[in-house]
Amino acid sequence: MQLVLLLALVAIWVETASLAQIPDVTKPPPILKSAGQFSAAQLSRPPLIDGRAWIAANVQTTSSPGTVTVPTQAFSLTLTDCGDYAGDFERCQLLFQRGRATPVRIDHGFTGWVFVTTNGRYIVTEPLYVLDVREWKQYALFEALQIPNYTSIEAISHDGKRLFISRRDCAIDCRNVRVEYYELTLP
Repeated sequence: MQLVLLLALVAIWVETASLAQIPDVTKPPPILKSAGQFSAAQLSRPPLIDGRAWIAANVQTTSSPGTVTVPTQAFSLTLTDCGDYAGDFERCQLLFQRGRATPVRIDHGFTGWVFVTTNGRYIVTEPLYVLDVREWKQYALFEALQIPNYTSIEAISHDGKRLFISRRDCAIDCRNVRVEYYELTLP
């Protein structure tokens, strides 16, 4: 019985610590132009976001410097150097920090929003970059899957394996603009 308990505790510790076990991050992640194991399908209409099959996403806009709320203690995210760099709305640099390590910028541009999956494995930023925290690789899915800006993460599936994304041709104050819908499947 003690052996079973010990094995169970070790398994829980390994899963919990897996995000924190990457060697010290000292450089930004490589940005890959491939989709990796991610896939997307265009939808003809949005799914029902009812809190059961689809749960509204906790997307944080990046209009001012400060800390981004994340669902894990394995790392922290900080917004810095915010401004109107693209001429449509405020964007910020996003810094990733594990423990007491030096914060590292996770992309070369600025982002208007940040979404972290509930398990802390993926960080999604504008226009549609996805950082795999465990593998320390960032995927430029907007290019690889041909889903251009302006994108929004609307919901996450109950099982945490799919994201519902909407896309428009303009950033804000859009009237009579075509809206596209996508379901992004995570590896």
